[in-house]
Amino acid sequence: MAVTLEADTKSTAYKSQLIAEFIAAQHERVSRSRGGRPLMVSMQGPQGAGKSTLAAALVDLLSTHFGLRTAVASLDDFYLTRAGLDALAEGSSTNAMLSGRGPPGTHDADLLASTLAEVSARSTSEPVTPLRLPIFDKSLFDGRGDRSTSVVTVDGPIDVFILEGWSMGFRAVSTADAQLRWSQGRVAHTHPFDSVRELNDNLSSFDARTREFFHCHVAIEPRSYEYVYRWRLQQEHHMKRLNGGKGMSDEAVREFVDRYMPSYEVFGGQEPTLPTLKLVYGEDREVEEVVRDDQPGEKA
Repeated sequence: MAVTLEADTKSTAYKSQLIAEFIAAQHERVSRSRGGRPLMVSMQGPQGAGKSTLAAALVDLLSTHFGLRTAVASLDDFYLTRAGLDALAEGSSTNAMLSGRGPPGTHDADLLASTLAEVSARSTSEPVTPLRLPIFDKSLFDGRGDRSTSVVTVDGPIDVFILEGWSMGFRAVSTADAQLRWSQGRVAHTHPFDSVRELNDNLSSFDARTREFFHCHVAIEPRSYEYVYRWRLQQEHHMKRLNGGKGMSDEAVREFVDRYMPSYEVFGGQEPTLPTLKLVYGEDREVEEVVRDDQPGEKA
């Protein structure tokens, strides 16, 4: 079913309509060979791009206009426990990028892979047991965070499962390519290449555990990754207006984004291997370009 597109390219409605039509088409494609199981969608976008807002809109739009029951999870909720993050930081003490959550290596790949396997095998028509998704509470331990004892429960069958995260769809690159991208990266080059190589190895392991589950991909790509600093700062200012001023200083936000920037510089902008919809954002988060590729590596 087609949806009449809004004219405002900055609006959540416009963006979610583009994505919903792509997902619905992919669901129709995959259901021909995989009827009775959910469509698995990965969704990538940088900090401050509005992934969570878009994902919430998609749940409603896919249900209302396409009759597709949809569940969304965030990669942020699959971080290692506090103990695991501390052990990683201690074991990688020379790698400043692994001093806290975020970069490749800081997620619990075992937990994510088992969750994806459970969702992927879930029936879309028969009674199912409740699906329990983890929660990572970023407010614990003075903002360092830890896995919560609470979970998000999804009852009943679902037709579409979306996993959104800042690095979803990123893939490891060859050592030669990593070295070239590192040498050209404004922030990546401030770290030793061995640290970047460690992230590349971590990403390779993570990708090997999770890639097989997804059927299609949605990417939100800024025209320049430098926009991420502004977007994340706007996000922090908005949060502080709502909570009475609690949050990071502007300098702390810049340092926070700096920890992610090497991954954008080294792993961002790769050609898709799954059917992909890419929305290219301008500095004000307006959609400047829509790129859809249904041809690469179909998965059934």
